Amino acid sequence: MSKYLLVLFTLLSQSAAWAGWQYLTNNNGSFNEYYFAPIENKGKVKVMRTFTPLPIDAKVPYHTPKAVVKVMLYNYASEQSTYEINCQEQTIQLMTRIFYRDGAGKIPFITHQVKDDFIQGSTSEFSKQFIKTPLHLDDIKHYRMAEVACK
Repeated sequence: MSKYLLVLFTLLSQSAAWAGWQYLTNNNGSFNEYYFAPIENKGKVKVMRTFTPLPIDAKVPYHTPKAVVKVMLYNYASEQSTYEINCQEQTIQLMTRIFYRDGAGKIPFITHQVKDDFIQGSTSEFSKQFIKTPLHLDDIKHYRMAEVACK
């Protein structure tokens, strides 16, 4: 009997963890992305959180200023991003990215924020994603994000 209760509890806890997450896009067939509903309203800015479990591990940079090798790459299996979308100005800005070791998003190990010195002081492709940009409505991800946040 206790085995069945354990299985039932495990199934319920997994579905509870996903409560509120809605399908966003498959990012041109690469991987599924989800957003957390409801979208947070901060006046003229909407805050949208997305979650992406990856089919294979990717790499994320981590900056250690006092180390001999300043930037190291670490494997991650999923990530959660927080965006601010201004529907009037048609702009989007990545504010935070949390990287997880597991695909379910339960073991966070690196967080990058727009305010981080590493992000603000870098010209890398990774740091450029934190720059406020116009919404590119020809991109399926931007289109779907605007569709959900600005309705």
